[in-house]
Amino acid sequence: MSTRLQEYIKPLSFCDRGEQLQGTIPLSGMKRLAGSLCHQNGEVEIALAFDVDAQGNRIVRGKLAARLALECQRCLTAVERAIETELSLAFVDTEAAGKRLPAAYEPYLLDGPTVVLRELVEDELILALPIVAFHAEEACELAVLQQAVEEDLPLPVAEKRPNPFSALAGLKKAKPE
Repeated sequence: MSTRLQEYIKPLSFCDRGEQLQGTIPLSGMKRLAGSLCHQNGEVEIALAFDVDAQGNRIVRGKLAARLALECQRCLTAVERAIETELSLAFVDTEAAGKRLPAAYEPYLLDGPTVVLRELVEDELILALPIVAFHAEEACELAVLQQAVEEDLPLPVAEKRPNPFSALAGLKKAKPE
């Protein structure tokens, strides 16, 4: 059984103490992520390790895992996707400090001594979402319906229609000089 994590953290002091966080956060509080989900049932499993690296950067590394109900772009019904992502962030107080970070870290710009843990996790989940979510073709409701329609109905035969501009062709030939 996982532990529910606190809402606010002090990342710089967590890094200085080498703290580790393991537990869950409910998806229901993630408003920005909600726009990409069919429902917000479930939780995000979190394992984070705060530390100070050899260059003195205050960092957090960890993993996030969640089962998200995304909207299938073929049939517009819910499709469950397991989202797992690793993060490697360095806490900075200015954009200039973020540009000086080693490539191994993504900058996380602090605007105060505390961070809403749910927002940090939500940011990382949004970045980990697939560009397009869809069922496997054989499991997609739309694909099943299309296959049923194709099996029951013959393909339409294009009928030969008269060209509406054929009268103009006759005028072009009869043009006086």
